[in-house]
Amino acid sequence: MCRANAKWMTRRRLLLVLAGTGIAAAALLFGGALSSGAHADPLAVLRANAAPASPDTEVIAKLLQGLSTGNTGALLRRLEHRVASRPNDADTLAALGLAYQQRGRETGDPAYYRLSGEALHRSAAARGPLPVIAQGEASLANTRHRFRDGLRLAREAIGLDPYNGSAYGALGDALLNLGRYREAFKVYDKMAVLAPGIASFTRVAAARELIGRPNAAAAADELALEADQTVPENVAWTMTQIGNTRFNTGRLAAAATAYRRALARFPGYVHADAGLARVEAAEGRYREAVARLRGVVARLPIPAYVIMLGDILRASGRKGEARREYALVGAIEKLFAANGVRTELQTAVFDLDHGRNVADALARARTAYASAPGVYAEDALAWGLYRTGRCEAARPHSVRALRLGTRDALLVFHRAMIEQCLGSASSRAWFRRALAINPHFSFLWAPVARAAVRG
Repeated sequence: MCRANAKWMTRRRLLLVLAGTGIAAAALLFGGALSSGAHADPLAVLRANAAPASPDTEVIAKLLQGLSTGNTGALLRRLEHRVASRPNDADTLAALGLAYQQRGRETGDPAYYRLSGEALHRSAAARGPLPVIAQGEASLANTRHRFRDGLRLAREAIGLDPYNGSAYGALGDALLNLGRYREAFKVYDKMAVLAPGIASFTRVAAARELIGRPNAAAAADELALEADQTVPENVAWTMTQIGNTRFNTGRLAAAATAYRRALARFPGYVHADAGLARVEAAEGRYREAVARLRGVVARLPIPAYVIMLGDILRASGRKGEARREYALVGAIEKLFAANGVRTELQTAVFDLDHGRNVADALARARTAYASAPGVYAEDALAWGLYRTGRCEAARPHSVRALRLGTRDALLVFHRAMIEQCLGSASSRAWFRRALAINPHFSFLWAPVARAAVRG
């Protein structure tokens, strides 16, 4: 039997087995973005009936085996050495391109994204595995916040291999950031059936949080940990996401537990350390938080953590030190932009929050929204209009930013500020709602919300 027919028969058998075990139960699990999430577990069924690996997926399997050691740097050196001795080894070039993306994720160095693009291009020129290359290029486009390119490339990858779970992940990510949520959720569901594991279930978790179901999101992340613990960094990332979900609902002790769990699994994990620093600062332990965050920024100097350090320094009264941290943000953003990463949304929100270049920040927020009209870009546009005194124009964008029911206190706070600007009697209720979701939602703005409630 040819490979294509064998794959079709395997998939047909999988669907029949799922029908026998109850499609509704599977949909509740994998379609968790649109449901509360049942805990029936068809994972064993999915694994037992998974399609045989194609030559293309074998490239991914070998890469995952290398990443399972937790030492991506060593893996990169091995792959680079192999490419140096065999410059036209298309499979190794494809694996190298994907490994560069993992390293960029770990280090925050956007130069790895440029290297990834170069390696994937060389693999294509050497007639490498086209489904893997297209999937890698789609993921790279999304990482660079070029979501329309990501959408096109992900569709190309799926056209080349309709069973490539990672390609469905890239497709869902692009759709999500373009504001096409129902389409994105359906794609994540399909990915979870095709490739049940940490990559698919964490996406379901993120979707659940987006529609305002944080407990269901944490349950999906726990399921991800049950399904797959191959790559230590991915495991630690998932544990850290559980911590972030707990923090975002004001549960500091539960958040700290999740972050420590990640550090126990992957010692020194920088994102978990950043999470612990945020908990420490929320508890008023500024000295500990600053010391921890300085270590984080030394290892991973990305804007989010530099801004957090500055905001904590400012909250603790060290305004001069805060300004020095803020001054670094622009330089880091330029480095990202030089390596092909779009930064309009991040720079706009930072400048709007800190009263810098406000008119230009509004223009960047407009650009970000035009290129990727998701709820966070819409919220940034609303915030920019508010900060430039255009509160009436800001309100409909803030309303739309909350249309999914997202329980994000910062989005609710922005709505409160807009309502206050318009003289609405509902503004105090919006401030209360933000604080009820998470009383520690922002080192800059939570004190403003508390003052508004006291009135």
